[in-house]
Amino acid sequence: MALDVRIISNGLIELYRNDTQLLAVDTGIRSNSPTLRKLAGQQRQTGWIIVGDSVEPWRPQGFVEHEGTVHVHGPYAEGRLLEDALYDSSSNRLELLERIARAFAALERRNVPMVPFHTRTLVLLNDGGLLVLPPDIMAAVREHQDYESRIKRMERFNHPDHKPEENVGFALAAAAYYVITGEFPYDAQDEEDLHSRVRAGIVIPAHHRDVTVRREVSEALQAELTGAKATPDPNVWADRLRVWREHGIRDSLSSQEQGRLEEEARQATERLERTYRRKEGLRRNGRKILTIAAIVIIVGSIPATIIRNALQPGATAGLPAEEVVEAFYTSINSLDHMTMEDATVDRAGADLIREVTNLFVLDRQRMSVEMQSGFVDAQEWRDAGMPTLPADRHPYGVANLEIRALDAIEGEQRFEARYERWFPDYEIAEVTGRSGIAGIQVVDRLALRTDRRDDWLIYEIERVSEESVNLNELRRQAADSN
Repeated sequence: MALDVRIISNGLIELYRNDTQLLAVDTGIRSNSPTLRKLAGQQRQTGWIIVGDSVEPWRPQGFVEHEGTVHVHGPYAEGRLLEDALYDSSSNRLELLERIARAFAALERRNVPMVPFHTRTLVLLNDGGLLVLPPDIMAAVREHQDYESRIKRMERFNHPDHKPEENVGFALAAAAYYVITGEFPYDAQDEEDLHSRVRAGIVIPAHHRDVTVRREVSEALQAELTGAKATPDPNVWADRLRVWREHGIRDSLSSQEQGRLEEEARQATERLERTYRRKEGLRRNGRKILTIAAIVIIVGSIPATIIRNALQPGATAGLPAEEVVEAFYTSINSLDHMTMEDATVDRAGADLIREVTNLFVLDRQRMSVEMQSGFVDAQEWRDAGMPTLPADRHPYGVANLEIRALDAIEGEQRFEARYERWFPDYEIAEVTGRSGIAGIQVVDRLALRTDRRDDWLIYEIERVSEESVNLNELRRQAADSN
C-alpha cells in the first residue's frame, strides 16, 4: 500500500501513523538489507534535538520503506540535511556551522558521547535547532554508503587518527574552509590518498585559494587543519564562526594587489604540492624498504613452503576474464575473501568483500567451539530443493549464476552477472525457531582490465538492479515441477 507522504527536503519526508505527524529520515538502507532486521530487533538508541541550550531526546518509533529505501521515523520536525545545506551558497552557511558548533557544545555539557562527523546524519531544523540522529542509525547510514559517498559525506571531515570528540574542530574547520573557498582542504578520489594528505598536514592555505580571504581567518583554519594548534572545543569554534559571520571574512583589494597576491599564491601552491609528492614518495618507498628488510632478517626462520606460498601469484592469476568473474562470485559461498580480493582492484566490490571477511572471522570462531559452520553453500542448498534448516544455520552466497559477455573497449572486458543472493533473516529465525532466509535477484555489470602481469582484474562492479525473491513461491514452483 502506498504511503501518504510529503517530501520535506532531500532525504526527509513527512508521514502520518495513527493520525500522528512524523518525520522520516532516509537511511540509504535497501528494504531487503539484513541491517534493517538487525536494527528492528535491537533496543533503539536515542537521538537529540538541540535548540539553544535545550537538549531533548529524539526517539525513533519505527521504520518505513519509501521508494526502495528504509526511513527511520520519529517526532516531527522540519529542516534539511547538512549534506544539502553545506552546498547551498544562497544560505548563511557560517551561521549554520555556528549552530552546529553550539549544538555540539550543548551535547558536550550533557556528556553525550560524540560520534564521527557525517553530513547525512545532521538535520538543520527550520526553527533554528539541530537534530542529531541516534548513533545506531548513524552507523547504519555509514555502512550503507558507497565509496564515493563515504568520501563526500564523511572522510573529508574526519581526521583518520582522531577520536570523534577530538575531531570536532577539524570537522568544523574543513566545512568552514569549503564554505569560504569553494574547495575542501583535503580531497581525493582514493581514501588512502586522502588520509595520507591529512596525516602529512599539507593543505593549501585558504588565502592562497582565494587571496581576498583575511589572513587571520586563513591562519585559524590552517592551524586546525594541520594540527599546529588544534582546538576541538566547540565553544571556541562557535565564537570564532560568529565573529567571522559578523565582521566578514574578506578584505577589499585593488586589482593590482589582487593580481600580485594571486601569482604569489600560485607559486606557493605549486611548492606545497611538490613537497607533498616528495613526502608521499618517501613514505611509500620507505614502507617497501622496511618490508624488504624485515623479510631479509627473518627469512631464515620461515619454512620454505610458506615463502613459496607468499610469493605465488593470486588465486585468479592466469584465468580468462569470465572465469575471474565466476571465481569472484562463487567465492562468496565459501567465504573465501582472499580469492575475492585477488580478483579485484581499485576497491571494486569492497563492501561485499568486507562483509564476507567479517562473516569468515565470525564463522571460524563458531567452528572452533561447535565444530560446525553456521552457513550452508547457497547453490548446494538451492540444488537440494531449498530445504528448511535449523534456526542456527542459514544459506549464504550466490546461486544460479549466469555470466554474459558485453561489448567493451579495446584492452578491457565487460560482463553482466545475474544471480540469486541468499543470506540470513535473523528476525524470522527468532520468531519461528526455523532458519530465517532472505533472497534477492541481482543483476551486476562488471568491467575488467589487465595488470602488469597481464592478469584480468575486476576494477568496477555496478549494481544494475535487485529485487526480493519470494522463497515460498519458489518452493511451491519446485514442488509443482516434481
